[in-house]
Amino acid sequence: MKTLNTEQYEEFYQLAIKMLQDGEQVEAIEQQLARTNSDIILITVVIKEARNAHYALLRKQGFRLLFVGCVTCLCGFLITFINFHTNRQIDFALYGLTSVGVTIAFCGLFKIFG
Repeated sequence: MKTLNTEQYEEFYQLAIKMLQDGEQVEAIEQQLARTNSDIILITVVIKEARNAHYALLRKQGFRLLFVGCVTCLCGFLITFINFHTNRQIDFALYGLTSVGVTIAFCGLFKIFG
């Protein structure tokens, strides 16, 4: 019996992860899994673990985007600072790089807080 539950767990887990990545709602995943097996505990555990793994992946992507956005903003600041003291044009670095960096950082925050 344990091997059956383990095999079903792996199968359900992979299906739940795939459906979460495709943007399916949790209720739809529950219904899909309930069609195959009526064990509500197994379905609940699978969905909980799949959601944890899915959100961990999104947080990881979000932190990467946040880091890239912050580095872009820092580069924009440094270029603006250097160009200002050498009497060169500062518009691109001040407005362009900062806007791009803030946009990327907010995309990262959106993925983190979901």
